[in-house]
Amino acid sequence: MGKQTFYDQWHRIAELRLGLRPSVAVRQQKFRNDIFYVYHELIHSGFFRARPETHVLIQLIKPSQTLHEVWRGFVNISPKTAPGQKDFFDLITALYSANLVYVEGGVNEERLLERALQKKKKPIAAKISELLFFRIPLLDPERFLKRVTPFIRIIYGLPAICLVFLMCFWAGYEFVLGADRAFSQSKTILQMGNLLPLYIAMFLTHIAHEFSHAALCKFYGGNVRTVGVMLLMFTPLPYADVSASWAFRNKWHRAAVGAAGMYSDIIFCSIAIILWAYSPPGVLNEVAMNLMFVTAVYTVFFNANPLMRFDGYYILSDFVAIPNLHTAAKKQVSELFKNKVLSEPETNLYKVSQRRKIFLATFFLASNTYRIIIMVGIVKFIADQYFGLGLAVAAALAYSTFLAPVTKFLKPLGEPSFMAKHRTKALGASASLITLLAIVVLVPLPYARILEGVVEATEKTRIFVPVNGIVDKVYPRSGEWVERGDPIIAFSNPELYLELQGIDAKIRGVQSRISQSLAQGSVTFAAIEQEYETMKVTRSYIVSQISKLLLKAPHAGLWTSPGMKAHIGQWLMRGAEVGVVLRSGDYEFKAILKQKDASEISAMVASDATAKLEGQRDSTLSVLELRVIPFSQKDLPSVAVSPLAGGDVAMDLQNKDNPQAAERFFLIVSSLSTESINSNILDGRRGWLRIKLPSRSVGQRVYANVRQFFQRRYKL
Repeated sequence: MGKQTFYDQWHRIAELRLGLRPSVAVRQQKFRNDIFYVYHELIHSGFFRARPETHVLIQLIKPSQTLHEVWRGFVNISPKTAPGQKDFFDLITALYSANLVYVEGGVNEERLLERALQKKKKPIAAKISELLFFRIPLLDPERFLKRVTPFIRIIYGLPAICLVFLMCFWAGYEFVLGADRAFSQSKTILQMGNLLPLYIAMFLTHIAHEFSHAALCKFYGGNVRTVGVMLLMFTPLPYADVSASWAFRNKWHRAAVGAAGMYSDIIFCSIAIILWAYSPPGVLNEVAMNLMFVTAVYTVFFNANPLMRFDGYYILSDFVAIPNLHTAAKKQVSELFKNKVLSEPETNLYKVSQRRKIFLATFFLASNTYRIIIMVGIVKFIADQYFGLGLAVAAALAYSTFLAPVTKFLKPLGEPSFMAKHRTKALGASASLITLLAIVVLVPLPYARILEGVVEATEKTRIFVPVNGIVDKVYPRSGEWVERGDPIIAFSNPELYLELQGIDAKIRGVQSRISQSLAQGSVTFAAIEQEYETMKVTRSYIVSQISKLLLKAPHAGLWTSPGMKAHIGQWLMRGAEVGVVLRSGDYEFKAILKQKDASEISAMVASDATAKLEGQRDSTLSVLELRVIPFSQKDLPSVAVSPLAGGDVAMDLQNKDNPQAAERFFLIVSSLSTESINSNILDGRRGWLRIKLPSRSVGQRVYANVRQFFQRRYKL
């Protein structure tokens, strides 16, 4: 316990006489090597867990002594473990709130205690938390749970559990098959017309969720005395008080009660997925989608995750045998800060192993990081549908997550005792923080933009297959120089030769008919002669097609055709591209500049730009000229910059014929100097263009990115 010896509200309870209620039972629990005592008030089902030294103090609370006498007596008995007045005040608050103590002397004295507890100042964050998470008890479900005990045994029996897991695997298989449709359908789930059905689905599944907790708690012998409605951020949802599970000696029983709600969610989620997968568009499909959404999202991201303070957290707490895991982790981080940063002596009251210290510190960092990520995701999800509501939720979460903890952390700076001990470190830390902020906001740092793109030759001729045929031979290797008229690829097409033989036979037949017509003076001579001319034209066309089976270089240049050798023996259709003949060694680099970075175009100059190419990353190429195509476009210069070839530019998969980007971009074209590179095959190679820009501070960059995010996403 802490050592704040005196407390300004102490006089309000000092002369009161309290005692433990006769209905209070005490049970010992063991977490690893630590002993705890659980106080359980049987009538109102109140609970309190105490360490051995606190247990000794509670046992001293009797009506025969005032609270001040009890505290002074314990200080005399055990000065090292004795609490200060504020800690003792908090202990009395916890015991009274759990209905574990009564006030000797009647109603007037009890009112004095209630007033004293109400006078205790609460932080604003705690008051807001009470408003956002307000509980209204309604019913005592104990008699109902006793009636359905046989049904409870069936639900949590081994056959039922096996059936549920089989159904879960079936549902998972159906979801994987229809994942694209599910994600597409979920984008409209927060539309105004679907909010009421979505809330109804959430309320009904929460009833089953809380009933599952209560049922398993009753199954293991606990009493569930309260169910009601909880206002979770002003949203009414059912809840069940299963704090009776705290008294279970078996940690696996406690963990099972914590997991019971997720068991219910898995059942409903599996049924909903199967119905959604096999139902046509309509009411049933929409209802199943709503059930899928509320059960899957709530279970995966919140309930089952031990980093959030829901069911998964309590399961982990029981599994690692650390009660109040989040509080213990917070205290451990605070202790490490005091010991390592403030150089205060380590508290030896509760010895903790080094491995547990690492676990608690890691859990604290991971849980808070995940909490921030989830909150940002929730705010974005809500703001995408209702921007104003998203801002309100963001403000509330920012206060409870950032402003309130920071204010509490800095509160000791206003205490003279703290400043007297740590003035030098506090002033040094303040100066360092101010200096760091000044550097972040004011100091310009080198800044550059790296753009992905592809190399293209400035003069090149693309070579296409002129006629259908089988690849017989590829003459030059890719990267070799060819002269005009040099053979490149030899094709064969047996069908063309058969057609030539057929047309030759027909021509001979027509020639015979012409001779016969001349000898007989037939009137059909003109028609036969016209048929003969047509056949000669057809033959000339077939001969020209056969001549094209030997593909020749159209001009001198560098032949580039990676992988063409692998096509030998394969049939290629007319129009298929087989390679490129580069006229010269001049290359240009076509880089992609996203629209959100278009404001930087005016600051881009060739002298501040360099390029690196894939496969030649050790060589830096200088840029001779830099120009911007003065309009945005979606047509990609090459598939090489897309994820299909290892690039980072997202593609529009709707257009399969012409590669296009998912978002419009500006094309930056730069002339490259390739003298420092020995490779001849550069055309089509992916690379990166680095352009130095005017220096900016980190704060300026963050501000610009935030502005662009809101402009792009919310059109502000």
